Amino acid sequence: MNIERTQYIGHYGITFTVIRLTVMPSNRQELATLCLLEAKASAIEVRLRLQKLYERMLARDLPCVMTVAVSKPLTRKHADSLNNRNNLIKEIISGAVAAPVGIISSKAESIVENAISDLISRRIRNFHSADIVIGLDAQVSGGIGPQRSSVSMHVHSR
Repeated sequence: MNIERTQYIGHYGITFTVIRLTVMPSNRQELATLCLLEAKASAIEVRLRLQKLYERMLARDLPCVMTVAVSKPLTRKHADSLNNRNNLIKEIISGAVAAPVGIISSKAESIVENAISDLISRRIRNFHSADIVIGLDAQVSGGIGPQRSSVSMHVHSR
C-alpha cells in the first residue's frame, strides 16, 4: 500500500494532516491496522469507517485511491468561525423557505422561518475548541466509470 502524508491549511486557518493511500484488493486488510496517530482516541472508528467506505466502493480488482484528512484540534477562533458559517447558512435557508409565505402573511413568514431555523439547528454541527474534524474520501477509476464517495466525522472534545 502506497501511503503519502502531507499537511494542508484550509479555510479559516484550520490545519489538516492529509493521508493519501492507494488500496488494492490484496492489501485491503491493512486498513484495519493503518497508523492514524492524528485521529487520537477515534482512530479505531476512523479505521472502521475507512474499511466500510472501501467496501462500498466495490473496487473489485481496481486500485482505490483513499484520502484521510484529520484536522488538528480546533482553537476557539476556528470553532467560532465554523459556527458563524453554519449560522449564516441556517439564516439563508430559513429566509429563502419563508420568503414566499411572507407574501400571504408576515406573521406566518416569521413562524415558518423560526420552524425551519430550529429544524436546521438540530441537524447542523456545533463546533467547540479541541474538536477534531475528519474527512474520508475514496475514488475508483475504471469499470463502469469513475466513482467517488466521501464521509465526514466530527470528534467532540472530551
